[in-house]
Amino acid sequence: MMKHALLTTAVVFPLSLLSGDGFAGGWAQKLDKDLRSRTPILITIGASDEVVQGAQNFIQNVSSRGLNFLKNKQLSEDQRKKEFRTLLRDSFDLKTIARFAMGRYWRQATDEQKKEYMSLFEDMVIDTYSQRFAEYQGQDISIDKARAEGDKDAIVNSQIVSGNGSPNVLLDWRVRYKDGEYRIVDVLVEGVSMTLTQRSEFSSIIQRGGGNIEALLAKLRDRK
Repeated sequence: MMKHALLTTAVVFPLSLLSGDGFAGGWAQKLDKDLRSRTPILITIGASDEVVQGAQNFIQNVSSRGLNFLKNKQLSEDQRKKEFRTLLRDSFDLKTIARFAMGRYWRQATDEQKKEYMSLFEDMVIDTYSQRFAEYQGQDISIDKARAEGDKDAIVNSQIVSGNGSPNVLLDWRVRYKDGEYRIVDVLVEGVSMTLTQRSEFSSIIQRGGGNIEALLAKLRDRK
């Protein structure tokens, strides 16, 4: 429960897990380590200092917007949900995140399945995390620094500060600069990638369904 509350503080990262606690255990950390160990090392020209600084400013703005509506006690639940949906669409590359989460099965999906999946994915994010708004207890986000990651991306390091003596939680944002705009494409909580974790879970659901994408769609439909 505390982990979800912290994610809510972090502008309610959109990749919720269908099981609720799938990323909290050691298996998720092992998954992240294994996947990173299999990733080839590429030598690329890093993003410019201007892009990196822009990414840091972007995350500062995103976190401020999120905290503002979380702290506003005058907003109704529906109003907070609306604010969250707007922030999500403005700040996260949902199409890239959703496609990555489906993995290799995206290429197998029909156009109709892709369209429904994209809609269900966004609804899953909104519904799951809007239910946790009440868990917010005044935590803050401290933006620390940023660095280039490849030629388009920047990693912005931050911490969730509880202010009640609990340890800070490390939160890293992967921000992509494309077509003159910044968009978040991943969030790492204590080094564990949420997109990789979501991808693994979606893959497991489809595999348990005999490799049929309908198994995942059915699971997402059931959440509505």
